[in-house]
Amino acid sequence: MKQRAFTIVELLIVIVVIGILAAITIVAYNGIQNRGNDAAIQADLNSFAKLIEIQKADLGTYPATLTSTMGFKFSKNAYGRDAQNLNVRYCYNSANDTYVLMANSKSGNYFKVQNSVVQAAVNGTYGYSICSLLGLSNTNPSQNGYYSAGSPQWDAWTN
Repeated sequence: MKQRAFTIVELLIVIVVIGILAAITIVAYNGIQNRGNDAAIQADLNSFAKLIEIQKADLGTYPATLTSTMGFKFSKNAYGRDAQNLNVRYCYNSANDTYVLMANSKSGNYFKVQNSVVQAAVNGTYGYSICSLLGLSNTNPSQNGYYSAGSPQWDAWTN
């Protein structure tokens, strides 16, 4: 009686095909996940823009300081951190009543809302360069969403 079996070449071909399919699946999954993170951040920024406009209507100007009572909510799992270990930065210029909020996605993309307009931002923008968008120089953002005081955590105003 003759036994049937796969040859080593046939087994290697099957293993290679499975590996290729797995690689394609992983790349597709990462792309979908990155787009989801970006969409969550853009939705957060749209919500932020609406809430801060309510603050402006109440106060007459945009707020210089953000608090937890303002109702800002962030999809915290969608955010990455920049080179300074921060993910959300707010800067306000009282001279011309303008603001900018910059956010870093886990995908590595940066987004900003500046005076209620949400858009993609230049990658790697952080620190002084955020406030320079408002005409301020050598000014760090007044508030950050994430900080590392002892243990990493989100700031209270982010809810």
